[in-house]
Amino acid sequence: MTHFAAIQKGALQMGAHLSDKTIQTLVDYLAMLQKWNKAYNLTAIRDVDQMISLHLLDSLATLPFIKGERIIDVGTGPGLPGMVLAICYPEKHFTLLDSNGKKTRFLTQVKMELGIDNVTVANERVEKHAHQGEYDHVISRAFASLQDMINWTLPLPKDTGNFLAMKGVHPDKELADLPSEVEVVDIKSLNVPNIQAERHMVIMVRKG
Repeated sequence: MTHFAAIQKGALQMGAHLSDKTIQTLVDYLAMLQKWNKAYNLTAIRDVDQMISLHLLDSLATLPFIKGERIIDVGTGPGLPGMVLAICYPEKHFTLLDSNGKKTRFLTQVKMELGIDNVTVANERVEKHAHQGEYDHVISRAFASLQDMINWTLPLPKDTGNFLAMKGVHPDKELADLPSEVEVVDIKSLNVPNIQAERHMVIMVRKG
């Protein structure tokens, strides 16, 4: 199966109807990730089929949660899920933040080569980020714990915004340790094709 067909099939299995142009851009992004990964070690996953499942489809599983217009992906790494979401939602604006210069250089190159103009790449630490209180969604799949994510990103969403944390197994211990400033709105189980492991999306808001 071609990479195009694998992405298309996986997206459809999750109920995501992507245009051919969008899928082709995801294929191009995947090719760049593979190429750069050889030199810069952007991700531990080397096998391209695994990259499709564990990176692209895993990121696409977050599409239904993106309702707002301004989104920040904190600890985006090589653009997961932020760059994938930006390719699928060209009308929304995404800030991809990471303190690792190699990863943000890669994202800047992706943006330039693939003509993705709804992305701002921020090579900085999250606590230094100037645009506090401006985001509809603060999303991350990289934080060690929910507690760390909230401690670092608490000022970033608007009053009406939320935090979207991608986790593996249901994070009971982490939920118990959450700071009192936030409350959990929902925890959704994610079904990602070709991934046997559990995946969950934890949706949180700041208490009013």
